[in-house]
Amino acid sequence: MAQNSPDVSSAHASRGRLSALPARTLWLWLALFSALALARLADAFAMRFLEPLNHSPFADLLSNTVRWLGNGMFQIPALLLMIVLGAMLARRVYRAGGWALLAFLVSGAIANIIKVVVHRPRPWVELPPPESWFGYLRMSEFQSFPSGDSTTTFAIATVLGLMFPRLRVPLLIVAVMVAIARVLVGSHYPSDVCAGAMLGLAVGRLLARSALRREQQGSTDPT
Repeated sequence: MAQNSPDVSSAHASRGRLSALPARTLWLWLALFSALALARLADAFAMRFLEPLNHSPFADLLSNTVRWLGNGMFQIPALLLMIVLGAMLARRVYRAGGWALLAFLVSGAIANIIKVVVHRPRPWVELPPPESWFGYLRMSEFQSFPSGDSTTTFAIATVLGLMFPRLRVPLLIVAVMVAIARVLVGSHYPSDVCAGAMLGLAVGRLLARSALRREQQGSTDPT
């Protein structure tokens, strides 16, 4: 009995992952929109409840550890290192790193545009609002919605998780921890991180599906 070649098996696996994505999309977005609505309603109460934790040892621990996993100063070098190592060792790692970096750039750019347009004050801000749009562009104090760290972290986790299914759960756990840390240290409202998660997931899924589709086409190309 003839056995499938590795390329054919990889193509079948990629096709299976692609076909599985749309089936979960509706329930995923219903859950996320519900979470965003609840978080928006609970923002004020949640921040009052969590205020004692803002300067606690636990919040400081998160700020010095998990917090940096969602920062571009860590994410960009990590993805560039992944691309370099992948170019030397494994093309699949190289491609995944490239798509994840693209997800970071696209999701981060969209998040930053929304931040300026919405110009929501951060939970701790008591300053008067700027007098011009340039002020909103310049002052991070009025760029709370959505959470940029949550956005890029979920975008990266989604791309890498769909390209490497065994890493999906650990990556999403890290993304959730980053989002929680942003709330616990008082930098964002719950709805900020929920919106960031939704944006990151949307960009990540879109790019990951494109990556898997290209991979599938390349594996089935007779040339």
